[in-house]
Amino acid sequence: MSPNKRKFCLYAQDRLHPLGSKTANGLILFRTDEIQVIVDRSKAGQTAQDVLGYGGAIPIVASMDEALNYQPDTLVVGIAPIGGAVNVAWFPDLRIALQKGIEVWAGLHQSLAEFDEMQEFRELIWDVRRSPTDLKIARGHWRERKSKVILTIGSDANVGKMTTALTLQGHLKDLGLDSIFLGTGQTGIMISGRGVAVDAVISDFVNGAVEAEIDKVDGQTPLIIVEGQGAITHMGYSGVTLGLIHGCMPDALILAHQPGRLVDDYDHPLPDIQTLINLHEALIRPFKHTKVLGINLYPKDLSEEQSQSVCQNIYEEVRLPVEDMVKAPKRIIAENVARSLFPEHPMQINGE
Repeated sequence: MSPNKRKFCLYAQDRLHPLGSKTANGLILFRTDEIQVIVDRSKAGQTAQDVLGYGGAIPIVASMDEALNYQPDTLVVGIAPIGGAVNVAWFPDLRIALQKGIEVWAGLHQSLAEFDEMQEFRELIWDVRRSPTDLKIARGHWRERKSKVILTIGSDANVGKMTTALTLQGHLKDLGLDSIFLGTGQTGIMISGRGVAVDAVISDFVNGAVEAEIDKVDGQTPLIIVEGQGAITHMGYSGVTLGLIHGCMPDALILAHQPGRLVDDYDHPLPDIQTLINLHEALIRPFKHTKVLGINLYPKDLSEEQSQSVCQNIYEEVRLPVEDMVKAPKRIIAENVARSLFPEHPMQINGE
């Protein structure tokens, strides 16, 4: 499906929420101008800004019939249910869109197009999480790469690795440095139009799948930024994280971190920042020397003053650039990336 300019309807029926609609939320953040309407009867009459705190005046309506008044050309299933299962209760609404010739994008583990009720509309459905058919193991192509590669990593799952990657891309553009973003989850792929959903790939081929995606765009820009997944210290999701690390063989890492989160969703204590930095760098060291170049904070429920205090405390501990790249951008992480990976590149601010 084309990543070109769209007129999106985001389907988040009864689930529009910071955690209940992660796919919709990501598109609202990074393709804001293309969102025409959101469907969620439980929030009808409000706006994205009212519910999420961002997104501005994007309207929320109760039904698919109402959403058609906004003339969307693409319906995105914006809900992220645990396990990635399709809910057949959505089918009547999805069929309303498909019968009007509206494309449907879905990022679920179950393939929407495989259901009998959807068979006649297969050509209009993009199942983003479908695994590539030409999977190969990694070949070590990083040794001949033309572009530099950055991978975002996390102190835990769900701490903003995709947001870190996309925000970093914007900050680097402000400094005059072009890059390509590669999505590795359904939302990142929908935002960028490229990538591979690595959690749908057979484990032996995760490294090779991300290597192949990098190969497709290698040399097109000086830098490729790859969206991280899971966390190397998370006992449920560490496998995909390690696959990304060794598939990317990145030249630098950026760590996403939520201060105040002391345990993961298994109630397992999280390591301190320096331990995390040392661990990730050690995992790549048998192949190459790669450094963490900055830490992006997701300071949920902290005031701006508290957030800046945490930034300073972490900086004093690890002596790396630390910032809240979204709410209080200083671009110090982007500047460190540019200096470290492209010392010959003249930095610009907003193209000046």
